[in-house]
Amino acid sequence: MEMSDHGHSASLLDQIAPGHCKRTCRRVTSLVLAAGLVLPMLAALIWFVVWPLVLLFGQRAAAEVPPVAGLTPTVLLPMFPVNNALQWTLLVLLSLACFFNALVSGSTFLLFMRRRVQQCTDFQPRYPRNGVNGLSEHLLDRAVSVVVPCYLPNEQFILEETIDHIMTKLQHDGPLTLHIVYNTPVELPFEGVLRVRAERQEGVPPGRRLVVSKVEGSRSKAENLNFAFEQPDIADITAIYDADHHPDPGSLQMLLRKLQNHQVDCVQGSTYIRHTGCSLMSRVIDAEFFVTYFIYFISLQFIAGTGFFGGSNAVWRTDALQEEKFSTAMQTEDIEFATRAILRDKRIRFCPEARSGELAPSSLSVLYKQRLRWAMGWEQVTLHHIGKVCRAKVSCGRKLGLLYMLPMRWLLAILSVVGAIVTPILCYVYPPSVWPLFLHFLFTLGLLESSLLVVCVLLESIYHEAFVQCLFVAAFMLCSPLYLVLQVTMLLASLLRIMTGRTGSWVVTQRAGASQAARPAHNDAGGSADGAPAAAGADLEA
Repeated sequence: MEMSDHGHSASLLDQIAPGHCKRTCRRVTSLVLAAGLVLPMLAALIWFVVWPLVLLFGQRAAAEVPPVAGLTPTVLLPMFPVNNALQWTLLVLLSLACFFNALVSGSTFLLFMRRRVQQCTDFQPRYPRNGVNGLSEHLLDRAVSVVVPCYLPNEQFILEETIDHIMTKLQHDGPLTLHIVYNTPVELPFEGVLRVRAERQEGVPPGRRLVVSKVEGSRSKAENLNFAFEQPDIADITAIYDADHHPDPGSLQMLLRKLQNHQVDCVQGSTYIRHTGCSLMSRVIDAEFFVTYFIYFISLQFIAGTGFFGGSNAVWRTDALQEEKFSTAMQTEDIEFATRAILRDKRIRFCPEARSGELAPSSLSVLYKQRLRWAMGWEQVTLHHIGKVCRAKVSCGRKLGLLYMLPMRWLLAILSVVGAIVTPILCYVYPPSVWPLFLHFLFTLGLLESSLLVVCVLLESIYHEAFVQCLFVAAFMLCSPLYLVLQVTMLLASLLRIMTGRTGSWVVTQRAGASQAARPAHNDAGGSADGAPAAAGADLEA
């Protein structure tokens, strides 16, 4: 598989015009998309789809709605459901679905067009408070601590490769210290290998240092992270990666630029799957990650006014990390910590261009356990912090953003099912032409919003993904109703487990690259009294 200079597979545009033509190709393509393709596509969409629908809707309106002078409440009643509770319910849900869908598709389109205009004009944003060049150069050569929490023996077979990658391929002009903080239930020969390597600094380039620490008594990723941030030699800037992550060479510099230019406390990068050619599941997960990080998370930041910390491939100002500790009582300690940070008025942004490759789960059953833990973690954070969000002394915009990210997810899940699954089924059984006029209008509007979103996703993918992976992104978008069903199923299962108190022991996640080298390790101990996972592996899963 062809790889770009940045570690991730070369995008479709870079495959078309490699080498020195790459930048020119991106600028020309952006110009074509911004002026010569997107606008004609929108015109074609309006001419062949919107206009016929408008005509059909207009014919119905002309037949059913009298002139303005004759409008009365009695005349307008046929446009709405009358004495039909099911239709009224559908009307309310479709109205909400169209509203939130407009937020996502509209923001996605605006951000897509802004990126294309910036690329075709070679526009460089200016940040006056940070100097003429938009970046205080001292940040790029400032000391950085890279923290990699890990659990042995589960990750011992991939850890050395990660150490070599960070030490030799991750670009940074200043001093860089790699902190390996680990816990293990039993003594392992591999611990001696790590200690010797740290003592002799084997394979460590000049200006870099390897520190290995065993966290005695630790049973979670949260405790490992808390230990690392208490060390006296921790730098002012901290990058966090999981043990299976191989960040792209230039990703750390991208995160540092974003951290300085926007004067924020944390910048979260994106994740992709390494070795996507090894299985169909890896391809699908990678497509999901692309849509999630490059579309939905950026749209979320635009709407909610904040990003959030995802646990890995992120850069923090260390003082923000040291103000509070990661919780050992949560399934997803990273989301919970990010929520508390936002409530303390800390600022978090996304930078999807800063990418890091991770290994895919080794099987579907492992993937299911991973996603169920993620779902339970989100529900735990939502239930635990919903009251604090309402009482927090932060701006109204910040409160609305947190409410949109946390409890409103339940409403959005319901609306997604109604819009993407229930409504198409109803259209198949009852054609929209026989619906009340306003329901017909909402269905048409929702269809147009979804079409705009799909077009933006597919066009964005050619800038970041290889040709084959672009096809998987397209397939993922076409199968989005099935994905929504799976997501809602996970949400319901996680709520059920939380209400029944069954959030205990877990199988330690096995990665595809390490599964052949190590046998699966199990958490045999039960969960703790407060619902925290008893074994480290549950918390150490990215």
